[in-house]
Amino acid sequence: MFQNGIAALGLLAICAVATTASASEPSRVATGTRQSPLAGAYLHVGPAGLVLNEGAKIRAAGQPLVGADISVESQLTLGIEAGYFLNPNVAVSLTGGIPPVAKIELAGTMSGMGAVGKTTYGPVGLTAHYHFRQLGRLQPYAGLGPVLFYVFDDEDGLMTHLKARHSVGFALQAGADLMLDENWGVFIDVKKVFLQTQASGTLGGIPIKADVRLDPLVVHSGVTYRF
Repeated sequence: MFQNGIAALGLLAICAVATTASASEPSRVATGTRQSPLAGAYLHVGPAGLVLNEGAKIRAAGQPLVGADISVESQLTLGIEAGYFLNPNVAVSLTGGIPPVAKIELAGTMSGMGAVGKTTYGPVGLTAHYHFRQLGRLQPYAGLGPVLFYVFDDEDGLMTHLKARHSVGFALQAGADLMLDENWGVFIDVKKVFLQTQASGTLGGIPIKADVRLDPLVVHSGVTYRF
């Protein structure tokens, strides 16, 4: 219920921004004899690092395992953000990339037992953001929106029949473009994602269920191209 609520809030925020933006006439300003693309599509492409603030409440046969936890290693992947400027300041974008693989280890009172398994997942974010144009080539921005945690595959380790559920979370976004010319630039983008999921399986024949907190910090940098 909580995840559905924050997803709805994010979508409402995007709709509100889009409605406001559509009421404004898109504009383009002249730069010499050419025009700078102030509205239209753009791409952000480059490496993305995911650093998780993970934790779990684990139950075995319905009973809580006090002190048991999980640890998930950080991941590095190729991130792609495709966006569209509704006007010179307001844009919406969809962020994804090559699905990373998360190796899940037991921690806390179960530390040292080994890897529970691996999950291949694809976090996809839909955000709306405001871009500040007052600094010329340097253009900071900030935004927010919902994030989908989509699970492509689970691989057993200590736990058999490992299954992580799809879920929906919420992201806050901040970053900046440094435009080198009218079309090309470089960027840095940071998203703080608030995300929870559930996982289940069996360990030594005992059914295991866990409420898992992921809450990754996603740092994305690379090349900007504006069409």
